[in-house]
Amino acid sequence: MNNSSSQTNESQAMQPERRLLYIFTRTPLHVGAGASVGAIDQPIIRERHTGFPVVPATSLKGTFADCWNERAKAKTTKNDHEEEVEVIRRSAEGCWLFGEPDADNAAAGALQFTEARLLAFPVRSARGSFAWITCPLILRRAARDGVLPVASIISRDLSDEQALFAVKGPLAIADKVVLEEYTFTHAGELPAALGNDMANLITDFVWAEVASRLVILSDGMMSFFARNACEIAQHVRINDETGAAAKGALFNQENVPSETMFYCVVHAFRGRAGSFKNESPSRAFETFCAKLQDYNGVFQFGGDASTGLGYCTVTIASNTKSS
Repeated sequence: MNNSSSQTNESQAMQPERRLLYIFTRTPLHVGAGASVGAIDQPIIRERHTGFPVVPATSLKGTFADCWNERAKAKTTKNDHEEEVEVIRRSAEGCWLFGEPDADNAAAGALQFTEARLLAFPVRSARGSFAWITCPLILRRAARDGVLPVASIISRDLSDEQALFAVKGPLAIADKVVLEEYTFTHAGELPAALGNDMANLITDFVWAEVASRLVILSDGMMSFFARNACEIAQHVRINDETGAAAKGALFNQENVPSETMFYCVVHAFRGRAGSFKNESPSRAFETFCAKLQDYNGVFQFGGDASTGLGYCTVTIASNTKSS
């Protein structure tokens, strides 16, 4: 009986664990989709069917994996002579969590990331400076992934002229709210406790106001704003000899605005390689969370890192279950 109980406990300890990771942009974020022939030379990555911006799992994993890089010595042959050079390699602990990059000893990492999905998007408001917008589709996804309780799901469909918001909130003008150049008519109150549920996801002085700045739009209008209300930054290359703008070097870059909220699901598995094969999923999360604390929960994602883009507050929640 005791042996059976021990085996059961061991089996449960090795089951994959699941947690939610929240990414709140502190500065504009550019995770590029490559060059474009349209008006935007360097667009961001989006979901094809909704137009919502996303942060690919590879961008998340690569940024976190770099935190486990270390300097090491390696031997190389140059001019028929063997030399010792300094290289940067992923540590053994990093190989456990994110995978072994050496092709001869390839192994998957213990941590698995999904792409980061949009939860709330900031847009200009005629009153109150700005609002966070979301939509029924986003909230249903969030409830399915365990971000929000099922009670937060929006059951009704909104027209493109309607919105759910708090009439007496700082954004309202009578029964209207004006976002960018569009006016929406109040169609009802926000779901009970939704604002507080969202505010409690992370600790941040700006995000703490989400309950009073939240507006729920139709799926169609949410997609419209997500496609058309991102920041467009113009860049030009400077000619080093003349000190002036190089001819034909002007380009437009699209950025996700600061104060955008994303979330992703992280799964942890038992160790798969080397001396970490018997490590449990919970140990993987403990190690990962400790590194987040070392960086004070602030990481930089995406391109143009040297221009200060991509700084985000990163928070990992406790164990969660999807609906």
